Amino acid sequence: MHKITFFPLGNADTTLITLDNGKNILWDYADMRNAEDADDKRCDLPKELDKKVDGAFEVVTFTHADRDHINGFSNYFWLEHAPKYQSKDRKVINELWVPAAVLIDTQAEEEAKILKAEARYRLKNKQGIRVFSRPKKMKDWCDQQDDISFQEVEHLFIDAGQLVPNYTLAGQGVEFFVHAPFYSESKNLDRNKSSIIVQATFSDRCETKLILGADSTHEVWKDIVTVTRDFGNDKKLEWDFFHISHHCSYLSLSDDKGTETTEPIEEIKWLFEEQGLSRSRIISSSKPIPSRGSKEDDDNNPPHRQAANYYKSVKEKLNGEFLVTMEEPKKSDPEPIDINIHLMNCASIDKKTKTSAAFIGATAPTRAGKAE
Repeated sequence: MHKITFFPLGNADTTLITLDNGKNILWDYADMRNAEDADDKRCDLPKELDKKVDGAFEVVTFTHADRDHINGFSNYFWLEHAPKYQSKDRKVINELWVPAAVLIDTQAEEEAKILKAEARYRLKNKQGIRVFSRPKKMKDWCDQQDDISFQEVEHLFIDAGQLVPNYTLAGQGVEFFVHAPFYSESKNLDRNKSSIIVQATFSDRCETKLILGADSTHEVWKDIVTVTRDFGNDKKLEWDFFHISHHCSYLSLSDDKGTETTEPIEEIKWLFEEQGLSRSRIISSSKPIPSRGSKEDDDNNPPHRQAANYYKSVKEKLNGEFLVTMEEPKKSDPEPIDINIHLMNCASIDKKTKTSAAFIGATAPTRAGKAE
């Protein structure tokens, strides 16, 4: 079976996909825990990953280069561009996936600069990398180099609306449909708007669909929904699991937070209420949702109670679950959320999570397969 793991890291993202064939695909890496703070409930990410991954990562994806998606990666991975990142205890990355924005970011700091250097090194060596989107700035940069031209590396780029090569349902049991980033000629780089967003579909029998939403805003989601529907690809926006954008920020739904509930724009309302399959799960990689009137509720940072209330309403409509990484199985002791993807029986959440018990003995969903 395949497995998906979401790690409790506060307002930060790391998702591990372990395929039935044993290959591991990591989606972001953000080691956020303060080891000197005994009250820090965020997990020890390197330790947790070492428990689950023996050997190299087949793919490591960095959806964008913000700290909450890359923090500490240069301490954990074997990086090819400099010997100081090549000690024996580091994990090897067979293929690095990044948006083009990572390679042409002129505002990069600290870890982002290291990621940019690694991505550029791999691109110049014409292997071990896949770049998402191909803005004119990216083409110009390639053609300005002495050792490569864009034409020589064009096969390493992939655009929105395409399937990632070499991953098929018949072969690896998974495919990745790219929704973003879009091709753009904008002179202004916005990391969130340049994030990688995909729909991952598992198995070739009872299909299980996961959307990984990175930190995208409602404007980006509006474009994704509009373009996808214009091309008649509605199924590419169906989902059993939705890793919601930007740690339950209301800005991923609308520009109006709302008093009690964030009302999403029309396109996003369709995405959640019409495209979510029966008994779907919504995952928020975030701190616990603040209670009404609390100090955290007055803070303008995510997670936002109003956005969470909308997602909870979707959960009720779909007879599903709304899971917060820092609340599972309980706020006082969060643990990684493990989801098992069975080839014949769709998906089940590891029984250590407190909410999974609600699904035991539940009626089967309207589509093929069942959740345990």
